[in-house]
Amino acid sequence: MIQIPDPFLSLLKGPEFYFEKALPRILADNLREFTMLETEGIENVPKTGRVMLVPNHSGVLGWDAVILYNEIVRERRRIPRIMAHMFWESKPFLSKIARKFGAFGADFKQAVKFLKKNKLMIIFPEAEHGNFKPSVKMYQLTEFNPGFVALAMMTNTIIVPVTIMGAEENFVNLGTIDWFEDKIGAKIPIPLNLLPIPAKWKIKFLKPISLAKYNRKDAKNEKFLIEVTQNIRFRIQATIHKELVSRGIFKF
Repeated sequence: MIQIPDPFLSLLKGPEFYFEKALPRILADNLREFTMLETEGIENVPKTGRVMLVPNHSGVLGWDAVILYNEIVRERRRIPRIMAHMFWESKPFLSKIARKFGAFGADFKQAVKFLKKNKLMIIFPEAEHGNFKPSVKMYQLTEFNPGFVALAMMTNTIIVPVTIMGAEENFVNLGTIDWFEDKIGAKIPIPLNLLPIPAKWKIKFLKPISLAKYNRKDAKNEKFLIEVTQNIRFRIQATIHKELVSRGIFKF
């Protein structure tokens, strides 16, 4: 079990404190060992200041969020905030649970508030469309919501694209059903296996992207936002392709 220095623990408040209590680090580290995690480029994540990690999203259960969170705490001594699906804001008790884990709903104003406090934030621009996509589309990114680009521009936040390899292979997902979407605010995945298939993971942190030269006017230019979003999406997809080739997997 990882021991965090006392001075660091003394800084834990709110979601940070509950994360340490509700999800013991030993659990996150066991997940890390199960996935045989390898990381590359962690030095690209600044230790201070406003940072936004933008990863691909997959794996049905959301392990990628937990393992990425844990890695940032381990290696950079930072407590991330995670922008989660609005499902977690659909009921008061769900919202309370989410905030204990440092997660919050897709609330633009809340995200601005966190970033202005120089927090590190994790945003999955594919949202559930990536997490719940059928396995026949494994490692093919779905569309990115350009909101994260506007958020980064308005708050002068560094963007670090991230690729997560391996999560796609833990579960075979047949697709989704939307029978209860109106009630719970989300579609339900249909995994073929209930127990995860062992697969080696790799998280790669790409070079940081600064949008400091752009202003609020640019952040309201929809065409420009889509162009920047597509560029970042292409960087992540291209890196995924290279990793697949290096693994000897020719899917494309």
